[in-house]
Amino acid sequence: MLNTLLSILFLLCTLLLSPGTGFALTAEKLNLALCDRLEQCSTDFFDHQTDNEFNNIRRRLADIYTQMGLQPLWISKDGPGEKAEILFSVLKKSAEDGLVPEKYNVQRITSLWNGKTPEELIELDTLLTLSFIMYAHDAQNGRVSSERPKPVLIKSEGVPVFDELPLVKSAISSPDLNQFLTSLLPSHKYYKNLRAALPHYRNLAATGGWPFIASGKTIHPGEQDSRIPTIWKRLWIEGFIQSAETDIPVYDEALVQAVRQFQLRHGLTSDGVIGKGTITAMNISVENKIKKIILNLERWRWEAHDLGKKYVLVDVAGFTLEGIVDDAVILEMDVIVGTQEHKTPLFTDQIQYIDINPYWNVPPSIARNEMLGELIKNPHYLNSNHIRLFSDRTSEARELNSLSINWKKVSLKKMGQFKLRQDPGKWNALGAIKFIFPNTYNVYMHDTPAQSLFQRSKRDFSHGCIRLSSPLKLAEFLLAGGEEEWPIDRFKELINTGKRAIIQLPTTIPVHITYQTVKSDQNGGISFYTDIYDRDQQLEQTLFKE
Repeated sequence: MLNTLLSILFLLCTLLLSPGTGFALTAEKLNLALCDRLEQCSTDFFDHQTDNEFNNIRRRLADIYTQMGLQPLWISKDGPGEKAEILFSVLKKSAEDGLVPEKYNVQRITSLWNGKTPEELIELDTLLTLSFIMYAHDAQNGRVSSERPKPVLIKSEGVPVFDELPLVKSAISSPDLNQFLTSLLPSHKYYKNLRAALPHYRNLAATGGWPFIASGKTIHPGEQDSRIPTIWKRLWIEGFIQSAETDIPVYDEALVQAVRQFQLRHGLTSDGVIGKGTITAMNISVENKIKKIILNLERWRWEAHDLGKKYVLVDVAGFTLEGIVDDAVILEMDVIVGTQEHKTPLFTDQIQYIDINPYWNVPPSIARNEMLGELIKNPHYLNSNHIRLFSDRTSEARELNSLSINWKKVSLKKMGQFKLRQDPGKWNALGAIKFIFPNTYNVYMHDTPAQSLFQRSKRDFSHGCIRLSSPLKLAEFLLAGGEEEWPIDRFKELINTGKRAIIQLPTTIPVHITYQTVKSDQNGGISFYTDIYDRDQQLEQTLFKE
C-alpha cells in the first residue's frame, strides 16, 4: 500500500513538473527534491523512530504534502519563510511549557536553517512539518498519549483523536501563526499561572536551590533551635519571607507567619508548628518541584483547554473545590475524596440537578463488603440506620423485612442483588443535599454528616464520591444568575420539610474533576499537594525517560 501511494505521488510530481508548467528552475528543483524526499524518506531523517512508526510517518507526510499541492510548506527558493521562523521560535521555546525541544528536532533544524541545496531545504521543510505535527499533538493532547503510559495516568475518559492534516492546513493558512500556535495550548489561568511559575523555580535551581534542614525535635513558636537560621534562609529563598536571613536562633512571629503560609501551600495543617511533616516538605528539592510543575502542566493538556465561562473545578489531590465565573474564584471549599482503594475517577461532565433530602441507594460493593458483615453481627443494623431492604434493584422490587432473613446464609452474590436504600434525614450518608451529573462511574457530590473529617489536612475517606464541606454554598453558586432567587435560607427551608425535592439547573454547569499535585490559586500563588494516588512517580517515569 505504501509503495503504491509513493509511486502515485512520484507520477503526480512528474506530471506537475513537466515542461510548460511555468516553474522557475529553482522552484522546479525544490519540487523535484520534495518528491524524491517523500519517496525515499532516508532513515537518518527518522532515526529516532521505530520501523512501524517510520512507515506510518512516510505515509502521513506523503498524504499531507499531496493534499497540500505537492509543494514546500515552510520554505521557498529564498530559504525559510516568516511562518518557518515563527514555528522554529516556538519549538525552541517549548521548554517554557514543560515540553522537550529536542523531541521537535531543534538541533537538526538549526543545522539545516541556512542550507543552500534543494535537498537541504526540502529536508528542512519536511522536518518542520513533522516537528509541527509532534508539537501540535503534545500541545493539544499531552505527551503521554504518544508515550503509551499505563491507563491509570490519564483522565478516565481518555484522550481525543488527533488528526494532523486539518492542523497543518490551518497553520499554513493562518494570518497569525504565533497566535494559532498559542491557541493549541490550554487558555485558562491554571495552566498560565503554572507555566509562569516554571522559570521562577528553574532560576532558583540555577542559583543552587535551598539548604537542607536537619531532622530534630518539634519546634514551637517562641522556642530556640539551632536550625532556625537555616529554616529562615530556606523560606526566604522560595519567597515565603521577605526580610533577609538571620543568625538569631529564635522562632519569632515573623517566621511563624512564613511557616504557616508554607504549610498552607503544601497541604499541611497551618499551625505554625515545625514538625516532621513540615521539615519533610521543606526538604523537597527545587529540582523535584520543577518536575512536579512539568507533570501538572502535562495533566492540564489532557483536560478541556477551555474550561468554560462558569464551572466547578475539583482537585482530588488538593482536596479542594472551586466555583469559577469569568476566571474569578467565586467559591472555595474543602472536600473529601476517594481512598486509595476507591479512587475518585477523573472526568468532565455537566451538573444537571440538585437533590434535596436525597435517598442513598447503597452501592452493591458496599452492601457486599461492609453491610453483610454488620448484619451477621447485628440483624437490626439496617433498621437502626434507617435503611430499607428490597428484593432486587428493579422498579418492581418488593420491600422485605430485614429481620426475617438469616444473614449468615446470604452469599456475597445474593447480597449484591438486594437493593438497600437509606431514607432522608440527619442519619443519611449523603447528608441533606447532593449534586447530580449523570456518569458511568455513579459518582456525585454531596453533603455529609461526618463534618469532623474536614478538620484533617489529608481527606481521602470516601468510596469515590466527593463530600462537600459547604454544600449549600455550592447550591447557591450553581443557581446564581438565574431567573429565580435561591438564597441559602431557601434551601434550608426545603431541607427542614424533610421531603425529597429535585431542583433542575436552568443551564447545566460543567464540573471538571482533576488531579493536580501542583496548582495555582486565584492570586497566582503555587501550592504543592501530596500525591495521594501515587501517580506522579508513574507519570515522571513516562515523561522523563532517559
